[in-house]
Amino acid sequence: MRCAVLDLGSNSFHLLVADVEGSAVAPVRREREMLHLGRAVARHGRIPVDLEVRAVATVDRLADLARRSGAQELVAVGTEALRGPERAALVARLSEVAGTPIEILDGAEEARLAYLGARASVDVEQEPALVIDLGGGSLELAIGTGERILWACSLPLGASRLTAMLDPLDPDDMDEPVSERQLDELRAHIDRQLDPAVTTVSEHAPATVLAVGGTVRALARLLAARADRWLPSTVNQAPLTLDELADAVADLTEVGTAERARMPGVKSRRADHLHVAAVVLEATLRRVGSASARVSDWGLREGVLLHRYGKIRVPQGTTLREQQVSWLQRTFTPNDAHPDHVAASAVRLFDASAELHGHGTHARELLSHAAHLHAIGSALALRRQQEHGAYLIEHAELRGFDPEELAVLHTLVRFHPSRGISQRSPAFASLPAQTRDMTSDLLALLQLADALDASHDQHTAITALRRSRGAFEIELAAAANPLTVRAVRDRSTLFSERFALPVVLSARTAA
Repeated sequence: MRCAVLDLGSNSFHLLVADVEGSAVAPVRREREMLHLGRAVARHGRIPVDLEVRAVATVDRLADLARRSGAQELVAVGTEALRGPERAALVARLSEVAGTPIEILDGAEEARLAYLGARASVDVEQEPALVIDLGGGSLELAIGTGERILWACSLPLGASRLTAMLDPLDPDDMDEPVSERQLDELRAHIDRQLDPAVTTVSEHAPATVLAVGGTVRALARLLAARADRWLPSTVNQAPLTLDELADAVADLTEVGTAERARMPGVKSRRADHLHVAAVVLEATLRRVGSASARVSDWGLREGVLLHRYGKIRVPQGTTLREQQVSWLQRTFTPNDAHPDHVAASAVRLFDASAELHGHGTHARELLSHAAHLHAIGSALALRRQQEHGAYLIEHAELRGFDPEELAVLHTLVRFHPSRGISQRSPAFASLPAQTRDMTSDLLALLQLADALDASHDQHTAITALRRSRGAFEIELAAAANPLTVRAVRDRSTLFSERFALPVVLSARTAA
């Protein structure tokens, strides 16, 4: 079912149009406009008339775009900046142009929905999980296990709201750095607001922390750029460490908005409040006793759609990744049996050579996923199909994978027809040394598995794999055809280099 959600936030208004089926949300259209209602309310105590006019026009445009994008249902929600009886007239006008009532979410409900959206997108190994949703007007905290919410609250610590505490009323002075006195006052204010929540969070003792929101994603990109980490188009499951945030706060607050916007990874529309978001997130992680958090690309909007039109289901990480890989494979190679055959062979090769490479179940899973996806680029063009495939993995927004895992998949697909991996590849170069070694081993196995089905007819059946007489022997049910023999000879070079064993083919002897 094609549905849409209008999220009228304190920082920006968002539209998400998506096809919702069960616990799957497939985005069709995203649109956003920055309005900073929360900052206006914090500074003036009200929303100025000109900003109200702009808000109404924005909702009118986004609702029309939702209908033109084929949305059969539209739900609209408002958050902190639209709460309260003094905004009732504006909410009525927004409801009229949206063609549906604007549901004003209280803080606890906003936190609950953000939690559900985040948990449906991220592999959480240890529970309970704390979800931090940093918006423009408020900060939501929610703790739960699976689909079950244990506790939720909302605090007036939104990035736009707090930026108004620092910004002078004179627009000519708004590009100044944050003084030490201002920073100390801001931190003291944040700590006072966090005090009641910290006690409850400590009682629940969350084992995992997730962070949600547009400024959170912007911070993840900033930290990745500062650390020279490769990121795909999604920042889902990207790390946010307390130490890196502290360093970023120091740099972000020492400069004004214009210089902040020139920092690597910073977009100009976030530069006026990103420093405050970093202070809030750093303080929150510090107060809840967590050294790091992971980003979720999904949050309130996805939670609203799942709650209203889909199913709230939190799959295990392995299941989530399998579903995502299956979806991508079906989308681009729906009728090709070759990838499944290669994946089965690759896993068998992995298991049979375990003593040679020493990698565990996580590496095995990544190899299987790469094998299933290695041919998706051929749907776009046969020439340079490996580059097309790597591009699709980089931009498909696969859930359940962190950026490092996607870098491994990107590398395996990109170089599966090559003799080796280019050290200049940004995705590969960003990996830790141990992961680069693992990726090279996995590529050797993928290349060999692909060569065994060089004819793409699935006629090569492996009956045994063994280390025999100084070689790695692949026993087949029948003698290999010349195409397979040549492919194995040409594409086993990396295997022999990595494991110091030549590869030999043999045919099963009839009893």
